[in-house]
Amino acid sequence: MKRFMETPSIYLIKLLIFLLIIYCPEVAWSENQTTENTYFQGVHLLEVEKNYDEALNIFRSILESNPNHSEAHFQIGNIYRLTGQPEKAKSYYQNAINLKPNYLSAYYYHGIVELDLEEYTSALETFKETIRLDPEFANAHYSLGLTFLKLEQFVQAIDSFQQSLRLKPNDFLSYYGLGISYKQLGATQKAIEMLNQSLNLKPDYGEAYYELGMIYRSLEQDQDAINALERAAHYLSEQADQVYFQIAMIQKGIENFDQAIEALEKAIKYNEEFTDAYYYLGWFYNWKRQFDKAIAAYEKVIFLDYDYPDVYYNLGWAYSEREEYLKAVETFQKAIEKNPVDTDSYYALGWVYGKLENYEEAKKAFQETIRLQPDYVYAHYGLGMAYLALEERSMALEEYKILKNLKQDIADLLFDQIYP
Repeated sequence: MKRFMETPSIYLIKLLIFLLIIYCPEVAWSENQTTENTYFQGVHLLEVEKNYDEALNIFRSILESNPNHSEAHFQIGNIYRLTGQPEKAKSYYQNAINLKPNYLSAYYYHGIVELDLEEYTSALETFKETIRLDPEFANAHYSLGLTFLKLEQFVQAIDSFQQSLRLKPNDFLSYYGLGISYKQLGATQKAIEMLNQSLNLKPDYGEAYYELGMIYRSLEQDQDAINALERAAHYLSEQADQVYFQIAMIQKGIENFDQAIEALEKAIKYNEEFTDAYYYLGWFYNWKRQFDKAIAAYEKVIFLDYDYPDVYYNLGWAYSEREEYLKAVETFQKAIEKNPVDTDSYYALGWVYGKLENYEEAKKAFQETIRLQPDYVYAHYGLGMAYLALEERSMALEEYKILKNLKQDIADLLFDQIYP
């Protein structure tokens, strides 16, 4: 039999086919290559251009032709995670895992969205599986530590953060996690050390400054706390209102009222609807006897929150200090309307009626105060004075007898009015 020999022309044809397969795979695998080209176009839109809508359309089109494309499921999960839709993201990450059981990244991000959904027990198991697949995955150890933190398992959290640092020694987040864990265990000095380590690695890490400030506050190291919180406010612009509020409360505690007012003004600059800040501004201005400013602050509180506790009571006293007694009456009545068992507001109402020389109404207000709180010393004194103004001396003497058993010096004041 004559042996077949390739001619040069046949050889060239085969070579051309081989080159087409290597350099023009669409000739041999056009459908598969079209899918992959489309996939990488979607990845570019997602990761580079951040065009989530168009990327989502592309990955969905891939799944229409190939429902088992695990990477497309994974990328759709990423899109939903990045656009704040963790439930949907979780579903697509699970699809990717079902199709590709050792899909490391899908496991990891599945755990991340479980954290977002506060499904901490499930997240714990997911991160453990991630680490089983890759024990050298530092971020998985960090996220496991974060999950232990959420579950208040602080010793286990410390172990996970330390493991993360063994794999990734300059991870400021793991040092931060250690700081929070030690803080929760009451090891404040160790917490301070870890938070400072985090800041050494990332000097603009506002969250670490905030936690450091709050630890110093708990230790009554007030100036250190203020310094740390001011740095936190500088780097945490979206939370600066709350940070400055904390600074104001520290200044209040050490009776630096001018500095407290300054901090609250900064808080309001960042959040013009910060009712607590306006309330305490009113409180500080009251103390400084700047009643116009106090009233303006309290009225802002009421504008923002009609039912804010105590604001009507404080506003009523501010009106009283300005001798606007009718407004004070109206405001104390509003306080009682909001809280019908507020003894202080009934007492204040009686006091203001006394200023208006409306002693009958004053008597009623003091009596109601005593009904709610029988040992309210100043209400008994006020009631005694109202009886005297109404020429009911014997009733005033009865209040003196009650006061003798409550507070002798106040009883003596009333007695001196009864028998001048």
